[in-house]
Amino acid sequence: MSYEITNYGHTAPACPPSAGKDGLFSVSHLALQVMLTCLVFYLWSSPLVQPIKLMVVLFHELSHGMMALFTGGKIISILITADEGGACETEGGSEALIVTAGYLGSMFVGGMILYLSRARHFVPLVFGLLTLILVAAITTVIRDSYSRTFASGLAVAFVLCGFLAPSTIGILLLRAIGTFTCLYSIFDIYWDILADQGAAFNQNDAMAFSRLTGTEPQVVGTAWLVACLVFFLVVLKNVLQPEDDLPVPEVARESETFNLPAP
Repeated sequence: MSYEITNYGHTAPACPPSAGKDGLFSVSHLALQVMLTCLVFYLWSSPLVQPIKLMVVLFHELSHGMMALFTGGKIISILITADEGGACETEGGSEALIVTAGYLGSMFVGGMILYLSRARHFVPLVFGLLTLILVAAITTVIRDSYSRTFASGLAVAFVLCGFLAPSTIGILLLRAIGTFTCLYSIFDIYWDILADQGAAFNQNDAMAFSRLTGTEPQVVGTAWLVACLVFFLVVLKNVLQPEDDLPVPEVARESETFNLPAP
């Protein structure tokens, strides 16, 4: 059976694909992203954002742990400290991948949070998933009182943001968290590795990777930094797209294009 689609009368022509767009980027999304980025830099040294920095450190350590699990190992313990330090003790798995997963993993988490902030219906899903991960870590591998207290407070905040706050507030918070996490990961690589701020302690991830592979820490740090910058730019490109550029499910597209008569 086939249908012939015919237009009768003087109906309005369909809008061209480019109609309703602001160009390559949405002006509103671009303005919001610029505002959030400027706010991050303005508040970088403020005590107000210290909890967010600790959150990124926790993402960093959880990324080490998750890679250990993915490569057949296990997590012994995870902790963070008030001075933005952290540690993840693992057993088994691929040591090289586990070491690599810290900076790149937190960058990936931040990028995905930033990307998913485009869609209103993803707000409870993202905050809910982050809460479940924190609860799992609190009940299994986070044992010291400081780290457990911080992770518990963060889980409560995620529940409030994802399920009780208005969706508009949730979207804005996701965008802010994603932006801050990405920028912190980039600057963390620079200061800890390329600027040698972590050399005095001899315990940053690039040095650990160097001991495993023989690659110079500066080379490792540069490669990680480039990877993070490229990933961040790709995420931003997608986040700043006009609404009309977002992918439309095939079923929804067909239902909008064809108004077929009932059989």
